[in-house]
Amino acid sequence: MRQLAKLALRRELAIIRSLFFLGPLITLLIPKTTVAILVALFLCCVGLDLARGGKLKDLFRIDATLALFGLTAAYLFINATWSLDPQRAITAAIWFVLVAVMSFSSARALARWPAPALRAASTAFAIGIGIGIAIILFEAATGRLATLTLYHTLPVTQPDSLKGFVVRDGKIVRIAPGELNAMIAVMLLALWPMLLCVLTRLGGQRRYLVAGALFIAATAAIFLSNHDSSKVGLVASLVVFALAIPWPAGTRKGLWLVWCLMFALVVPVATAAYKAELHKSEYLPLSAQARVTLWAYTAEHVRATPFLGIGGSSTRKIDQSPDNRRMEWRKKLKTEGFGWRAGAHAHNVFLQTWYELGAVGVILFVVTGSAVILSLGRLPRDTQRFALAQVAAFFAIIAFAWGMWQGWLMALTGLAGLYVVLAVNAYRASRPETVAASP
Repeated sequence: MRQLAKLALRRELAIIRSLFFLGPLITLLIPKTTVAILVALFLCCVGLDLARGGKLKDLFRIDATLALFGLTAAYLFINATWSLDPQRAITAAIWFVLVAVMSFSSARALARWPAPALRAASTAFAIGIGIGIAIILFEAATGRLATLTLYHTLPVTQPDSLKGFVVRDGKIVRIAPGELNAMIAVMLLALWPMLLCVLTRLGGQRRYLVAGALFIAATAAIFLSNHDSSKVGLVASLVVFALAIPWPAGTRKGLWLVWCLMFALVVPVATAAYKAELHKSEYLPLSAQARVTLWAYTAEHVRATPFLGIGGSSTRKIDQSPDNRRMEWRKKLKTEGFGWRAGAHAHNVFLQTWYELGAVGVILFVVTGSAVILSLGRLPRDTQRFALAQVAAFFAIIAFAWGMWQGWLMALTGLAGLYVVLAVNAYRASRPETVAASP
């Protein structure tokens, strides 16, 4: 072990530059790799700290916030016992624990890294995300020209399933715009930490020019895409960023209040939106109209098991049942495309929590999330706006996009936190006076 530690320390900066450049870049281009990249960065952060003589117990000690994650995880395991898909629910609970433990221990390890290591990691991260933004912008502007060229040049790279693709004469000629959505979401959650790294690492007016150019490129890519959740997230994060400049404490408390209210109001708001016939509104895109119907259906069924929910991952099992498929038009005569039935998930984490985990799960997630949001007040003042902006973007993504138990999305949540920790600690390393003031 000592020889391995010495070898790692001799190659320390090379290891850091490689992993923090390639890892974030790969997740942008292949979002399903977030699971593997989170594990790789965890091993890098913790492994290098241990090689320098750090103690394992310091990295994995349980504090109040981590204890809340543990309490939430315990309920997930209990809740899985009445899930319609207990195996999948238990797997999700295990991954929830692993993501929390890897994120917390990696964050603690990064806080103890020396300044040269933090500079190398933050620079590599910023370059990797910057290149990724350029690639995604090109892809969004050209209808995935680079990917199509790759498929034609190396047919072995084509996906096994061609759902969403237009194929002619055995060749993919068009990729559905929605195939870019996950890449856009990953980019958005990496954007604000990347901008903080750029502003920290570069000097003079050049840092503002580079940061501005990257922000404009990311904005263009988001609005050229079809991912409306990221568009909402970008606007929300920009508003929060602007408010947090003069009022970081007030903005943080405002985001905390939003977190609580989204859980408290999601069921009545979903019901009211359907009664107002927003699912027929010509001002909403078709995906939003379908969500209004799905949300109303889910909200109506929350009342059946309001306290403990139907069990984690049960929605997916219900969606796959023949009876649910036949419910598409049976219960109510609808004109909307989605129909009155359950989906694979609620396309809203707040509503899915109510449906699958009940009021107990809601309370646990509200308290645990509140602990994380309010803890951002311990960050250096000039970094809080970036962290709060990322939180606002995260709210939008989980309010409109994917299901809460998707492994890659849970890993992305851990990576998003890790990116903020990296950017903040790089900022601290460049300003030693902030270390004592902001533990």
